[in-house]
Amino acid sequence: MLSLRKTITTSFTALAVMLAAVMLPAAAQAHSSTASGGGLKATLSYSGGPGITTKDERLAITQNGKVVYNQPVPAAGCFKVCGPGDKQPVAVADLYGDGGEDVVLNLFSGGADCCTVADVFVSSAAVQSYVLDTHNFGEAGFTLENLGPKGRPLFVSANNAFYCSITDCAASGLPLQIFEFEAERFVDVTTRYPKLIARDAAKWLAIYDRNPSQGQGAIAAWAGDDYLLGKTYQATVNTVLQRQHADHHLTLAFIKSLDKLLSKYP
Repeated sequence: MLSLRKTITTSFTALAVMLAAVMLPAAAQAHSSTASGGGLKATLSYSGGPGITTKDERLAITQNGKVVYNQPVPAAGCFKVCGPGDKQPVAVADLYGDGGEDVVLNLFSGGADCCTVADVFVSSAAVQSYVLDTHNFGEAGFTLENLGPKGRPLFVSANNAFYCSITDCAASGLPLQIFEFEAERFVDVTTRYPKLIARDAAKWLAIYDRNPSQGQGAIAAWAGDDYLLGKTYQATVNTVLQRQHADHHLTLAFIKSLDKLLSKYP
């Protein structure tokens, strides 16, 4: 009888341990994401999450098997924490196009209608370690695409100045915006890629043409793209906007707001 009681007690204890393991809160579970290239390996580790429940977020970088960086991920500019993004939270890329390897974290700041943040870690001889720069890509987010000279990776995104500024947030269209990483900072190089701008503009104009009465966000994004292509295109934008007003698709108040936004373009 005692033996049977001991067996039952032991079984219940084992079951309790198993249930406790299954029922552990997400915050206690460890996760990691790793990318590598050119002898460099970057691992983003964290518990809980993704999102504002992310904790203990840390980046470790090894070069040829040797640890060269191991620090917590900064939370500056975040709602509570910049948790890992849904797509490829860590990448290794040759951002300078010099044959070296750098680390890019794709993070989410948390909060409503916000925000994709890129943390870039590049090797610095001056400090004998990695230095960090951060860029908030807002609602648009970014993708790393090999569009630069000799396939240099660029940050392809969209201009968040157009988000919620002249129409409803959900209806906002965002014109193309492209950044390269140079001298440890993000540089807007959109105007170097007129073919990509023109293609993006055509996309937005097609959306507007399908439903002009509901297309304020689309025509704003088209105008934003075309404004980057020079004065001839800017004149065309002004003509089209006035024509759409005459056809009762756009109000003068909308055109005035859009003109104000476009005037801030370089």
